[in-house]
Amino acid sequence: MSHLSPLDVFRKTIYAEARGEPTDGQIWVAWVIKNRVRLNRDYWGGDSIKDVCLKSGQFECWNGRSDIHIDEPAAYAQVCEVVDPIYSANPGQDPTDGCDHYNCPRKEGYP
Repeated sequence: MSHLSPLDVFRKTIYAEARGEPTDGQIWVAWVIKNRVRLNRDYWGGDSIKDVCLKSGQFECWNGRSDIHIDEPAAYAQVCEVVDPIYSANPGQDPTDGCDHYNCPRKEGYP
């Protein structure tokens, strides 16, 4: 996975986790990643976007994979358009108020 930049990993994580979600859902997944980085917990992967996304057990899309194939280029382009500004955004722009988890009840039920 060393061949992937932190931005590539960020984009691909959100693409794989939330490409079928509305824009707001993609934004929230992006901010969950950013908030975990800001909080710098070992169990989430520490203080880098790449390490947080790739931490075993944190984002299912990376389990057992070294890369994520983009099979829907238009969806990937849309995800990039939505999340690229978030990649370098400061915490004051976070609409989630510091959220560090997300859940899709349609897929996973209610926690």
